[in-house]
Amino acid sequence: MRVLFMGTAAFACPTLSHLLVSSHQVLAVVTQPDRPRGRGQHPAPPPVKVLALEHRLPVLQPPTLRTPENVAAIAAWRPEAIVVVAYGHILPPSLLRLPPYGCLNVHASLLPRYRGPAPINWALIRGETVTGYTIMQMDEQVDTGPILWSEPCPILPEDDALTLGARLAEAGAHGLVHVLTALEKGEVTPRPQPAEGASWAPKLSRALGQVDWQQPATAIHNLVRGLVPWPGATTTFRGHMVKLWRTAVAAGDSGAAPGTVTAVTAEGVRVACGADALWLREVQPANRRRMTGREFAQGYRVQEGDRFGEGG
Repeated sequence: MRVLFMGTAAFACPTLSHLLVSSHQVLAVVTQPDRPRGRGQHPAPPPVKVLALEHRLPVLQPPTLRTPENVAAIAAWRPEAIVVVAYGHILPPSLLRLPPYGCLNVHASLLPRYRGPAPINWALIRGETVTGYTIMQMDEQVDTGPILWSEPCPILPEDDALTLGARLAEAGAHGLVHVLTALEKGEVTPRPQPAEGASWAPKLSRALGQVDWQQPATAIHNLVRGLVPWPGATTTFRGHMVKLWRTAVAAGDSGAAPGTVTAVTAEGVRVACGADALWLREVQPANRRRMTGREFAQGYRVQEGDRFGEGG
């Protein structure tokens, strides 16, 4: 099958890689424009562009898909299917209608649950133990198109958004190649998404990451897992911001006020929460490197009774 690939983020790279070694022909890659990154704010290519250039694929980087000129540029490739993975823009109806086999999207949830831009993050934040991926034919709404294939995936206790995302990206890549082949053979039939069970996974924001120590330790732990690496769960210590990278729940209440340090050991720093407590295993103070909880405690002379979440 003649395929045009649309993707931007690293999550899309496994699908492109699997397509390149499959029986299908990747005609070209459409990705978002280079963006300023890093301290120097120099333009940097998105991960999909880097991979595409490594394989000498033609790359298109239109700032928008909603102009007749850009639609015509894509149509000129005469794709039989357009594969869309973590591209970051909504496709106009003119593109959705273009390929005979439609526009296929790999979405990192079991639709209709967690429609929207951040399904992996919200599944973790909300403490889910199972998620998955869905391959659907795109329509004019967001993540509401008919389902071609779906597969569940367990969420492991040690998972964060990076590890879970990597597994789902690889699984979805295998599934997408299977679906393209099945479509060619007429062996797959789109089925409408069920009306019940729909939920939304909205865009992440920095404000979402502000830790409320009044919450149970499990809720804070899930927030940390879901917001790695961006925007990150953050708190304050002696008036300075600290990003939490890795935590663990410690059962039992000490009676201390939420945010209070109740132990400093080789395991890290234990902090009282609204229910139970949280071990800080890996943290990153503002403008510093990531470090273990023990290193943080030693470097900042953390003692029992100190407080997180206070301004001064």
